[in-house]
Amino acid sequence: MDMGEYRALALCMIKRISQPMRAASLILMLYLPALMVNAEVSVSGLKGEAEDNVRLMLSLGKEKCNAPEWKIRGLFAKADQEIDVALRALGYYHAVIKKSLAFNKACWNAGFDINAGPRVIVSAIDFSILGDARNDPAFQKLPDTFQLKPGSPLHHGYYEKMKSRIESLALERGYLNGNFTEKKLLIDKEGNTARIKWVFDSQKRMYFGEIAVEQDILNPDFVKKYIQIKEGEFYTSEGLGKTYNALSQSGYFETVEILPETENTGQQVPVTIKLHPKNRHHYTFGLGFDTDIGPLASASYINRRLNRRGHYLTSTIDISPVLSTADVQYNVPLENPVSDAFTLGGGLKYENTDTFKSKSAKLSGLLKHAFASGWKQTLFLDLSYEDFDTGTQSGKTLLLAPGASWLRSVSDNLLRPTKGYRLKFEVSGSYKNPLSDVSFAQGALSAVWVHPMPWKGKFIARTDQGAMLVDRFDKLPTSYRFYAGGINSVRGYDYKELGPKDSFGNIEGGRFLSVVSVEYEQAVLDNWGIAAFIDTGNAYNLNSINFKTGAGLGIRWYSPIGPVRVDFAVPMNEASSSFRIHFAAGARI
Repeated sequence: MDMGEYRALALCMIKRISQPMRAASLILMLYLPALMVNAEVSVSGLKGEAEDNVRLMLSLGKEKCNAPEWKIRGLFAKADQEIDVALRALGYYHAVIKKSLAFNKACWNAGFDINAGPRVIVSAIDFSILGDARNDPAFQKLPDTFQLKPGSPLHHGYYEKMKSRIESLALERGYLNGNFTEKKLLIDKEGNTARIKWVFDSQKRMYFGEIAVEQDILNPDFVKKYIQIKEGEFYTSEGLGKTYNALSQSGYFETVEILPETENTGQQVPVTIKLHPKNRHHYTFGLGFDTDIGPLASASYINRRLNRRGHYLTSTIDISPVLSTADVQYNVPLENPVSDAFTLGGGLKYENTDTFKSKSAKLSGLLKHAFASGWKQTLFLDLSYEDFDTGTQSGKTLLLAPGASWLRSVSDNLLRPTKGYRLKFEVSGSYKNPLSDVSFAQGALSAVWVHPMPWKGKFIARTDQGAMLVDRFDKLPTSYRFYAGGINSVRGYDYKELGPKDSFGNIEGGRFLSVVSVEYEQAVLDNWGIAAFIDTGNAYNLNSINFKTGAGLGIRWYSPIGPVRVDFAVPMNEASSSFRIHFAAGARI
């Protein structure tokens, strides 16, 4: 609505107001927009970063229509200087400005037609290094990373970043007393060129001195395994950062303080590490709901320090009508506790779906290793006993099954990822012997990929693939069979509703699994979003491949503890229900 339309509407509304209020209302409604909106300040002749920088610097652009005239004229006069500063920052030293200012009863407007002129070009960069850093490979490679090079347009922002990078690298590499003895930017306005001249004196490179650790809950030799720095090594901020992360992520300490003493210590830098323990015992209790398994009650207990060698205990229990589990694990950190651990665990599981019932117990040994590349490997040996019933097939099976899994998860935000992926591979098997009633070999792959899209959207692709060889499928426990359906499988179908049927029409599970999903998610408010999705796939045998498809819409709440998903899905094929609501919480990568 423009100003004329607004005033016409205002006059119509005023006619319905009582006479005593009419005059005051007329004044307020006719001039209220002028009190609320900014005046028009136009900038022409520039594009891209130059225009953005000028608009950012112009104080006049922040004023509203009701600003006093004396203030507007003062800022208008000051605009030449602000434009000059904005353009010089990008290397334009010869700008020509034409400007205008006009006032009317409703507001005022200003215009700036700017010819930036030729841009200053960097003709040379003279960068000299004195001190120990002269032979440091990191400093020798530094000029290759500079954003400005001979022939580049001058950019003061890049110039300052380059200086900061030199100073930051010095601190990272242990040249704590390094400084610029000369730093000049020589600009020839007539020749339209700039020359950069820097001399950086790194002085002596520092070494780590005595490393003192203050804590009394764990054996000192065990805590030293988390320390990523050693006395006599070159001082690096990277080493301090790795040490902090290792100690913080160990699970033993509430706070970690690393205090290097850099003043008056010569070339040696003593480091004091103060560690404040977490409570030994930790309990959690929770109530929730999941459309796959129904209402859920959960509890967990952690004993963070079973002994001074760092052994710890974790236990969880989850109870729901469909799936209930209880697990306990005894964890032993190995020689490199940052990346290696051995776990001895035991668990009970009761599962009661529409397609099968099972009760199982399991003992497990797990050897865990985290690679520097980000991959996490788990080698395991499971001894399980399962009592299962599919309606047609039933059995009690003992299995000794070795296996391995590899997991990698990368995301730009743990709670609200917009970009990243999650990959997991797993293989397991068994050979019939006194501790195994079935011979089988099985492999599975699951993957999620999230990619940002324009206007705060994101594309999400997901797949689950699996295959097995088995000598007696009728004796294979349901925990090792493939099923599909549910919020993390094919939406629109019940949890583990899909799979091959036996001759009596009961779902018996399959030897193969293939599920593919595509989804588009669009943020509509700061903490809310909507989604549209299509899932397809099934568990199957090679003689009966019958993919099922589901599609629908979803609502997303980006809560402080992670995303909450509510999906409304319709099955496109035969299903137990014509419509299904799925609910789940937590990030998918």
